[in-house]
Amino acid sequence: MFTLEAARCLGCCGLAPVMMIDDQVYGRLVPADVKGIIDKIRAE
Repeated sequence: MFTLEAARCLGCCGLAPVMMIDDQVYGRLVPADVKGIIDKIRAE
């Protein structure tokens, strides 16, 4: 369902650290945020 790819730049340094799923950018993340975001996407 997901593919993990490292990227040097997503163009949103002010929100770092960030991840992108499809066209949605999630910013100012801490490790604990990631699991909740992925669980939410899976439930859709």
